[in-house]
Amino acid sequence: MYSNLEQIQSGSFSTVYKAWCSTLKKYVALKVIPKQKYTETGIMNEFKIMKLLGKKHPNICSMIDYYEDDNNYILVLEYCECGDLYDFLSIVKRQGSVGHPALIQLDFIKIIHQIISALTYAHNLGIAHRDVKPENILLTKEGNIKLADWGHATLDRVSKDFNIGTDNYRAPETFGCLNGYDTIKCDAWGVGVTLFYLMFGQCPFRNAEIPANGMDLYGFGSSSSSSSLSSSSSSSSNSHKKVAKCVNFQQYLVDPYGFIYRYFLEPIVCVHQGRPYNSNEGKPSFYVWQDMVNIYQIFYVCRIIVDNLATIDADDRFMSSSLILFDKVWNYNNNFNQGGVDHEMKDFNGVTENATLSNGKSNMTNNNNNLERKQIIGKSS
Repeated sequence: MYSNLEQIQSGSFSTVYKAWCSTLKKYVALKVIPKQKYTETGIMNEFKIMKLLGKKHPNICSMIDYYEDDNNYILVLEYCECGDLYDFLSIVKRQGSVGHPALIQLDFIKIIHQIISALTYAHNLGIAHRDVKPENILLTKEGNIKLADWGHATLDRVSKDFNIGTDNYRAPETFGCLNGYDTIKCDAWGVGVTLFYLMFGQCPFRNAEIPANGMDLYGFGSSSSSSSLSSSSSSSSNSHKKVAKCVNFQQYLVDPYGFIYRYFLEPIVCVHQGRPYNSNEGKPSFYVWQDMVNIYQIFYVCRIIVDNLATIDADDRFMSSSLILFDKVWNYNNNFNQGGVDHEMKDFNGVTENATLSNGKSNMTNNNNNLERKQIIGKSS
């Protein structure tokens, strides 16, 4: 039934193969999970989640079949020709440079819409993904995305599973809190950090772990969703190590706008102005999305992410409201390019052509088929 197997990805718990399905007369992806690495409970949970998700949503990688043999569980999934967004952007980076970034011939706003649409569909079914990241967002040759790898997904709205997901994209409260964490709100954080990666080609945090006294130290102890971390003897004794483990996140806690400006935006501004930048912080992206060539548009997008997705207090994370704001930015940019004015953009007034861009907080507050991949990558002028 399946032939011409070709390995396309390998992880800690599974290996994914591209295979020809003689019954369907098309390529599929076989996710092969060794039984010694995965419990029967785990695979049954993933199978249940995939069955609930079904095959209706165009931006979710659906399950076609499931079977097992003596040694493996095998999920038969949709095959996406261009791989995941992490690998896709790795190829794009190699085609660009600081002075001449590669041009991605896709609309960033479409990617945002499709990611949020897939998650909203899942959330309406009571499913939280819990591992949103570029590696789990697949790209088709038509330039559409499909959210994949639902192995960490859950039907529980509140969870105390503290070792779930990928550290770089995990919300702060998932590293341990007394009352558990809201799984759907954690997905919103993952979307925010993922969008930072898609825009700039680098993840701002190694992880978002707060030390044992971190909530009280930074004034977040009263949050209902982001409760204080449990102060076990082991976490207390290791608190200094936890701070050192993610200096970037500690800076983000103190001044999120300032950190995002220094890490992501200042290098871009320096390149635009022909000035050197501090390579110890962030670095300019080697690519641009075709609908995100305006630097002020990038400022606005960063502000929306900080205020509505990657915000410390989980109660303040809303994907729906962030999508409305993203659309306003794009509508304003289109009207501006056409000589029109969108009066709904009054909320974003303040960033002007005369901005000095010298202060991060004030300015943000005011202001595998490589051939098919290459078809949606070009060179910027």
